[in-house]
Amino acid sequence: MRWRIEVGYREGVFDALGHLAVQDIRDLGITGVSEVRTGRIYWIEGDLSEEEIHRICRELLADPITQEYEFYPADSPPSLPPDAWVVEVRYRPGVTDAVGDSVVKGVRDMGIDSISRAQTGRKYIIRGNLSKDEIETICRRLLYNDVIETYDLFGG
Repeated sequence: MRWRIEVGYREGVFDALGHLAVQDIRDLGITGVSEVRTGRIYWIEGDLSEEEIHRICRELLADPITQEYEFYPADSPPSLPPDAWVVEVRYRPGVTDAVGDSVVKGVRDMGIDSISRAQTGRKYIIRGNLSKDEIETICRRLLYNDVIETYDLFGG
């Protein structure tokens, strides 16, 4: 089975990357942005139970003090806040995902050998009065590298 895991900062925890993204967006001359929250996405494949996924999240992927996580089957739609744009960035096929490889090793070091593959990505939740054209400019100029990455855009 393929699982999708999303890890992000808890409400009230300072998101340094999100804060920097707001500044960078404003430096582009796009002033309608009010907040950016960032997170990590993991797509994990293998014959893994929900309890094993919980354990992987608790012990390997998320900091229990500052972060929270959710997971669901990878073919489910991503969780989308109603008042924001969501950008998901991931490597193009064929590009080495060193963090994904490290996740596989880490899970196996935990004694869970049924993992077969892991891929990683970044998630940006962008709030503000922004058009789709502005969001696409933000993606192209700041959030991804077209040579090795691709992105999906949701919401608005």
